[in-house]
Amino acid sequence: MPHSPKNKIFQNNEGILNNLNFVLKDMCQIKDLKTSCGNPDYYKMCKPSPKHATFLKYLFNEGAILNGITVCDEFFYSVIGENSHYGTPINLNAPNCVPGGSSSGSAAALTTKKYDFSIGSDTGGSIRVPASFCGLLGIRPTHGRIVSDGVYPMAPSFDTVGWFANDMEIFRKVSSVLLNNKHASNISFNRYVIAEDLLELAENDIQRQFNTYLKKNFPNLKKIKLSKFEKADIANNFRILQGGEINQYVIPWIKDNKPQISPEINNRIEMASKISINEINAAKAFRKTLIKEVNNSLPEGDIALFPTAPFSAPICGQTDEALGSDRKKIMEMTSIAGMTSRPQISIPKFKGKTGPVGISILGWINSDEILLNKLTEI
Repeated sequence: MPHSPKNKIFQNNEGILNNLNFVLKDMCQIKDLKTSCGNPDYYKMCKPSPKHATFLKYLFNEGAILNGITVCDEFFYSVIGENSHYGTPINLNAPNCVPGGSSSGSAAALTTKKYDFSIGSDTGGSIRVPASFCGLLGIRPTHGRIVSDGVYPMAPSFDTVGWFANDMEIFRKVSSVLLNNKHASNISFNRYVIAEDLLELAENDIQRQFNTYLKKNFPNLKKIKLSKFEKADIANNFRILQGGEINQYVIPWIKDNKPQISPEINNRIEMASKISINEINAAKAFRKTLIKEVNNSLPEGDIALFPTAPFSAPICGQTDEALGSDRKKIMEMTSIAGMTSRPQISIPKFKGKTGPVGISILGWINSDEILLNKLTEI
């Protein structure tokens, strides 16, 4: 990013993250610096922050070193990873392909192997999709586990800080600092199951690789359907709720300041601004029903397995219309975790047509630590 700090930022050289270098999505307060949220006009109008975001303090207190700020999708409003203002971060693990968004730069930076970990955020898939496309470990924690103070909101009932790493041990260290064992579940692991309804959304070759992997490593797992609802309906209700919150937290600033916004993002902003209160109320009721349903199909103790994304990374430079179908398919796979506030980890595992595809483990509320302990099994 053109406004990355000129010097590395750190506070001490002690702690479990001592000398670990990281980069950060352009999404939060950094003391004495400004934030763009992926939009240059926002950066121009933003004032330097008087303090660090709370989660950043935790990282600095444990010796982590901030190396730079990374590009993200404009106002975090995409899962593709392109930004017309700052450019598309290069995904070295899938050349000529998008990195996935909106935490695009944070994921792409780790494909260079120059950094130990990176920080992003996840609302509708913005950690999990880049993790899958870039071949990284990536976690969307249980909603509310990570302190959001100092993080710029998009849709707060879904937003959460998340992180990436290549190395499993580093991934776990960062997790221990940010999760801090607060609210950790005391429910024991029971079994793995296959989320058949999400698996069916993946391309045939990804399904074949997934089934071959499970047959070899986890034979005879029970297949379940997380929800009887069509996944397109779940994604659409997520879109309504997300748009309603964007209308509350993002659009007022846009209306007041009239920044230059890319046509693709502006189309989504306009769509969000037209969502009615009746649509929002219906979507809230849908969400409550969905949570009850998934609590029954995937009770505490069970962990669901499925591909993180339906395919590998799309080719760069396509029109927004051409990417529209891909975006819808992705959201059909990612919306359940957000709608139910559950933790999900993507782990590099498969090879798609253009690059990596992850396998996901989805747990119950506050089972983050249990998912992390299961990484060596997957």
